[in-house]
Amino acid sequence: MMTKILVMLFLSAFLVNSASAQFAGPSKHQQITTVEQARMGRRGQDVALEGFVVKHLRDRYYQFHDATGEIRVRIDRLLWRGRRVTSKTPLRLTGRIDRDFRELYVNVRRLEFLD
Repeated sequence: MMTKILVMLFLSAFLVNSASAQFAGPSKHQQITTVEQARMGRRGQDVALEGFVVKHLRDRYYQFHDATGEIRVRIDRLLWRGRRVTSKTPLRLTGRIDRDFRELYVNVRRLEFLD
């Protein structure tokens, strides 16, 4: 009886792990990689932008710039990891498009320093 219980627990753990795999193939949504695309995107779409934070707006909100334009981004303090950043520091921001009462912005989940 105990052996059957152990086998069932093992199998259920295996099934749970395999069911949580993520699909890595093509998607019907194109990857957003420029500010221009992000400004036309929908709430909830994933973005990966490369460019520069050029201005602090308020609290956790900044103005981000790439070759195609500017967009407001929200970056939590912990993502900066204590690094000093200027408007000439190249960054890669990964996050999702969001919207508040004013306008569209990118809610940044990951920040990479490219210098």
